[in-house]
This record gives sequence, structure tokens and C-alpha cells, in this order.
Amino acid sequence: MGSELVETATGRVLWGISDLRWYGTAWTTGGALATLLVTDEEREGHTGRIRASRLLRFPAFAPVLRGFEPYTELLAGVRRTAAHPDAVREFAYDWRLSIAHSAARLAKAAEDHLRAWRAHPQGSRDAQLTLVAHSMGGLVAHYFMTVLGGAGDVRSLITMGTPFYGSVQTAGLLGSGRGTPLPLPRRRLRALARTLPGLHELLPGYRCIEEPGGGFRRFTASDAESLGGDRELAQQSLDRQEQLRRADTLPQLRPLVGIGQRTPQSLTLMGGTAELHEYVADGDGRLDRRGDGTVYREAAAPAGIQAFYLPQTHGAVARSEEAIAYTGAVVTERPLGPPLGATELGLHVPDTAPVGELFTIEVDGACKPTAVVCRLFDAVTNLEIERPRLTFQDGRLSAETRLPGLGLYRVEAKAGGFSAVRQLVLAVPSE
Repeated sequence: MGSELVETATGRVLWGISDLRWYGTAWTTGGALATLLVTDEEREGHTGRIRASRLLRFPAFAPVLRGFEPYTELLAGVRRTAAHPDAVREFAYDWRLSIAHSAARLAKAAEDHLRAWRAHPQGSRDAQLTLVAHSMGGLVAHYFMTVLGGAGDVRSLITMGTPFYGSVQTAGLLGSGRGTPLPLPRRRLRALARTLPGLHELLPGYRCIEEPGGGFRRFTASDAESLGGDRELAQQSLDRQEQLRRADTLPQLRPLVGIGQRTPQSLTLMGGTAELHEYVADGDGRLDRRGDGTVYREAAAPAGIQAFYLPQTHGAVARSEEAIAYTGAVVTERPLGPPLGATELGLHVPDTAPVGELFTIEVDGACKPTAVVCRLFDAVTNLEIERPRLTFQDGRLSAETRLPGLGLYRVEAKAGGFSAVRQLVLAVPSE
């Protein structure tokens, strides 16, 4: 809900209105929201009735989801740190529609912007993109980079509060829920939400349903239907989540994760209602992993990716001074080697290594240890195990490390704008 939406035929603003009193009327009468319902024609691909004009310039509000702060300060901060104001382009999209639809539009916008900047007097022929995305925008960017193949043109992807594994809050919107202090606004939101492919894209894709007899299981399209959601849209969403989870790891990803807020993390289903809980499965028990109030902590960053944590709410995280400073720091990271950070690394590791015994990692193409980040992952879980410390010896960088147990591991070396160089190594029994 971070983009202003306009009725194409009349130019009337439908979402992101400057008069904030409008939200009080809209969520209690419902008439003002009727135009935002997704029609059968739009689901079939006949879009254009509504267009996204720009990012939010004023606060917006939805019950349960609370408020959405505007992006004006983030945009201003990025423009201050960019090489030139022309290097920055905002991308608004119709958040009612599917991620695939918006990602295709992003691909076109990214291509146009990159071509223009490479031809700009202050630009570079080898320039790459830095994507800054809040919430669902991170899923759009992820789809663009992986499924649509845009990763090669992207230097960094900064996500803020992006629900990579969905949000239990979304399932709560579809069901009637319990203990809601404002039942009428919530009913208005539920009527809107049930028609939106975009909202179904945010359904939880992890073990979040607590069974009556104990234990947790994954959320399914049938569960969404039992809550009043659209089974077809829910299945498309869950299939897309699985597709993105199977996609290649993005070394460019820099997730900013909100923490410390009371956040729904699991739910129980009873007679078409969803009762939300502020805990998640932890082995045979439960654990409260508070996130930003909408996305719980582990859902906001893919497994194995190091996140930047910030105690902030979902709607306000992109407006916070820390997030703006973090974005500026990533944008202005000094490239290594050629102007766009294209350092050609060579990675050499043995194909096998005995469990518990030292083996050597060698990196060619960099002249100092601080220029390269070396990481060791469990190839099955994709969890980071260690960051071996590189030292400069005999004209090359090297590090020594051990593999903790039998299995397959991945060594990565990353510098500058290129993707990490990866090599698998098999841990074998020690003689």
C-alpha cells in the first residue's frame, strides 16, 4: 500500500490522499474503497483501469495493518548521497495486483533507467542498479532479479520489512478474527483484501498453523479458502513463494529487519476464524521472535543472509533515520578495482576435506584482505557457519578452516559489484 493509486479515466486519487480525514470515512462507510476492488477483467490481465502514479507523499492508514509512512524523506536521503539526482528513480506499482505483474513493469523501468544513466554525462557505461524496497516491494524486486533474470544488472538490493516467508497478519485479515476493537473497519478491509492478488501474495509460507493436538504445519490454499480467501490466488502465491525459495541466493541482498514489536507469528484455525499468536514453533516448544509488528523476525530475511536489525514498526521503518543512513551507506560503498566494483576473483578450495581437519581456501585477484568477504555455508540448510579470516601471504589471499561434520559445504568469496564466487567442498571421514 505504499504507492499512490489514481483512476486512469478521471485522474481521481483513490489511495494516498492528502486529506487524512478521508481514511476515517473510507474504513467506516466502505463506499470510497469500492473502486479498489480487483475485477475479474483485471485478474485476467486487462489492467489499466487504475494506475500507480508515485510513491506515498502522505501517511496512509488501514485497520490491523496500521499506518504507512510516506517515502519523501527516504527519497530525499537517497538523492543526497547519489552521484546526481538523475541517478535516482522512484518506482510506484499497483499493489493490488500480483508480484509477477509488478515485477514485469519493474524490469522495463529498470532497463530504461539504466540505459538513461549509462548515457548521462555523470554516468558510466558499466553502471549497475541499487534497488531500495520496502515491504512487498522487496518481493517484486526479488522476482525481477531471480525469475526474470535481472540480477546481473543489480549491484545491491536493500529490503526493509520484506515478508520473504509471508506474514501471519495476512491470514488474519481474511478471517473474522477475535477481539477486534473496530469491527466495521476490519470488515471493510477484509472485503477488499479477499479480491486482491497482491494481498494473497503475502500469505505465510512457513510452519505457522498450530494444530489442536500440538505441533505446527504449513499454511495451505485450503486454509486460505476456509478463511474466506480465494483458493486460486492463495495457491498461486504459495507456489510463487516456493519458486523464489528455490531460486539462487542473492549475494547483493542487504535486508533491514524490524524487531522488538509485538508481532503475530502463528495462528490456530477454528470455524473460519484465525486466532493469531505471538510465538512460533521452536523444536517441541514455542518462542516469541518479535519483528516489526507485521513481519516476524525470521520471515524478513532469507535463511543464511546476514540482516541489519532495527527496533522499528513495519510502516515506519523506511522513514527512520537509521534506515535512511543505512541506505546511504550502501549506495556510497567504495567500489573495488574498476569503477563499478568489478573485481575478478578466483576461488580455489579442495573438492574434499576430512572432517575436523584444517584445509586452505585461496583467493586470487585481490590485493588486501579487507577487499574480500569469505563465507562458509552448509549447502543443505544454506546457513552460514563461519567467515574465515583471510590473510595475505605469498602473493595471494588465503584462510584456513575446518568442516564441522560430514556433508556438503559451500565456500563463497565476494568483492565489489560481481556476484560471490562459489565452490562446493565435500566433508569426508577423517582417516
